[in-house]
Amino acid sequence: MDFLLLGRVAKGAALLGFLLPWVTVSCSGTEILSATGVQLMSGDPQPAGPLAGQDVNNEDTEPALLVIAACALLALGLVASFFTKGRVAAAALIIGGLGGAGLTYYSVENMQGELTRQISENQSAGGLLSARDARQMSEAVAGAIRVEKEEGYWLTLGAALLAAALGLLAIASARPRERPIRQNRR
Repeated sequence: MDFLLLGRVAKGAALLGFLLPWVTVSCSGTEILSATGVQLMSGDPQPAGPLAGQDVNNEDTEPALLVIAACALLALGLVASFFTKGRVAAAALIIGGLGGAGLTYYSVENMQGELTRQISENQSAGGLLSARDARQMSEAVAGAIRVEKEEGYWLTLGAALLAAALGLLAIASARPRERPIRQNRR
């Protein structure tokens, strides 16, 4: 079985996951935002639920650098696996797969904390509430906001881990190179 080929296919599937929905942000159970991996990379998430179709100003939204890094690492690992052979190609699958999966996971897990931080900053900047009241208000709002992972995220994460596992299998199943036998001449 060609584990390198299967690993490359898995890596390609991981990259296709960026085209599918990655996250949905909801507040008190109402969807307010959704984004594919590509939209996260470009800083262009789309309004969802009751806000869908409305023209919302996304100027404050920045590209998700960790999502960009995950995509780049997966793509570099795939390209490197094509331009190398044997164990080096398998190592490219492993490094790209594990690195891409790690960045994918961390990027989405980090979103909840970033949203909470932004809400807290916005509440503090308002100046209408005392510091204690602003903190309580931001904690209440942050508790109502949820970041839900969607199929594109799961495809990217799962396929990246699968590519890494297939890279390990390719290394484990590789035949050792035969070395020529040297004859001692006396």
